[in-house]
Amino acid sequence: MRYRTKELLRKILQFFVTEKEKNKPRALQNPIKRLVKATGIKPTTLRRYVHTDASADVVLDVVKAVHKAAVQKTVKKNQKLDDFDKGVVIRTIYDLHKKSQSVTMPSLQQALKKKDIDVSISTVSRTVRLFGFRFYKNASSRRFVSEREDIVLMRMTYLRKIRKFRQQGRHIVYLDETWLNTNHVVKGDWLDVPSTSMSVFEPHCKGTHRKVPSGKGTRLIILDVGSSQQGLIPGCGLIFESKTNSSDYHDEMNKEHFTEWFRDTILPKLPPRSVIIMDNAPYHSHLDPDSRVPNTSSNKSEISAWLEKSIVQYDKKMKKAELLDLVKQHKPLPR
Repeated sequence: MRYRTKELLRKILQFFVTEKEKNKPRALQNPIKRLVKATGIKPTTLRRYVHTDASADVVLDVVKAVHKAAVQKTVKKNQKLDDFDKGVVIRTIYDLHKKSQSVTMPSLQQALKKKDIDVSISTVSRTVRLFGFRFYKNASSRRFVSEREDIVLMRMTYLRKIRKFRQQGRHIVYLDETWLNTNHVVKGDWLDVPSTSMSVFEPHCKGTHRKVPSGKGTRLIILDVGSSQQGLIPGCGLIFESKTNSSDYHDEMNKEHFTEWFRDTILPKLPPRSVIIMDNAPYHSHLDPDSRVPNTSSNKSEISAWLEKSIVQYDKKMKKAELLDLVKQHKPLPR
């Protein structure tokens, strides 16, 4: 018997015991209200799932409804596209736009099939939305895919800043993370065929020249920094073994590990006034607790400590509202 079934039966039993002790049945003229009081389940839920005819198994219906709701909240859908495939989806959208073709879900799905990515339209649609695209309607009311305007604006801002930094001769480096399974190999090897003076590609499963371990093996998380002038910068790489089965390698990194690697390994090896480019992973953009600006939820001692650290003159007799006004006047402007 499932845990939720036992819990539901326990509640109903307690309800009947209470009625017996008080010798006062409750809501006898209203079965749904009586069931609500016995089970503790909302009336809207009961009306949605419970049948009103006498032949129905009411308890079973309630148990299924509660169990279904719990499962829907906890089960996480498997990702059908990995990071490489998602990149192919985005590049395909750009390619179709360059050809002045209207990007619809069916046309995008067919274009992806030609690139050996055969997934449903719903999977393609979720991926498109995930990367900042949205659906618009043309004059004939057909829906097509295009980038959100705020994404376009961010790209234009980025390109203008990069051009400015290059004109200034700044050293530009790129930082990123990826993953690799220890048993990753190509699907086969090229072999010489002397009789034809040609080479053929033979899969590992058909040949005896090379043994490939079964399974993907341990996942390795890789972080590194590089530039167009130096390539990968020596001594900056970080490789560690994954400890979870998460499909997203970003789950393996946290702000503490990233900050330590960034501060102790990366920064000492870069020349002054370098420009570091990275994506918007959550652990890339967290604030150091010491650099947080006080707000209305901060107490007076925290606000005073920030003002002293920022060398802002204030009177200790000031009220909290007055101190926050000083913070507002002297806090760093957003970049």
